[in-house]
Amino acid sequence: MLKKRLLIAALLYPGLQAWAAPTHPVDTDSLKIPYLLSHDVNHEDYYFYELLRLALAPKGSEAVTLEPQQQWVRDQRLRLALQQGDIDILWSQTSIEFERQMLAVKVPLLKGLSQYRLLLIRAGEQSRFNPIKSLEDLAQLRGGMGSQWPDVALMEANGLQLVTATGYGRLFRMLAEKKFDYFSRGIYQIQSEVHFYPTLPLAIEQRLLLRQRGAMYFFVASGRVELAKQIEQGLQVAQRDGRFDRLFNSVPRYRWAMSELERGGRRILELRSK
Repeated sequence: MLKKRLLIAALLYPGLQAWAAPTHPVDTDSLKIPYLLSHDVNHEDYYFYELLRLALAPKGSEAVTLEPQQQWVRDQRLRLALQQGDIDILWSQTSIEFERQMLAVKVPLLKGLSQYRLLLIRAGEQSRFNPIKSLEDLAQLRGGMGSQWPDVALMEANGLQLVTATGYGRLFRMLAEKKFDYFSRGIYQIQSEVHFYPTLPLAIEQRLLLRQRGAMYFFVASGRVELAKQIEQGLQVAQRDGRFDRLFNSVPRYRWAMSELERGGRRILELRSK
């Protein structure tokens, strides 16, 4: 039985675009992605790793084996690695720029959750956010964000003040240290993040919900058309037979995010695309 060796990685939120002629053949025996992800359901990238496994090993096909890799890159370096052929697959919130640079597999991975963001704030400071009714009001405060994240341009285009920095974990400490006032996080991320930093005085803001266009997609290099088709078709099979939904619903923070949306009562602030 042929085994597929995958090296898996991710980015720290229907139907493929018109296909160009592929410039790279599909090598299903070795699909490179920089590092082996966690098998912990609470890990940030667990779901995307498992979903990719479903897409690349449709029901009844040969098993997928995983091969860990020591190298670990993020953000611009990860996208560059994809474009240069050093890796084969990544996942990210889409943007116009990303879809120019890479080939998006346009099957939304998060059922719309990636369109919604909540604010992480310092515990005891909810009263600072209670009067906010518009993006203009929110712009009086400073948000924090990773300097290479795709949402930076969107937030700034909507007039929001940002303090940017490199390093995901560093941003939580900067919020606690009052370097900025809030940290915009995906609704599917924020609950587990609060629990992950129990020693920091952090809380989920209770009244606001940011909404933006876009989706979380798998991406491959622009010439890897056949690989993109293979992933798309595998995802569609998993949607039809229910495995996609079962995996999605197995993630506690996704269930929490869906229940938070269903609960309602938050003021929605629309982030306009550039």
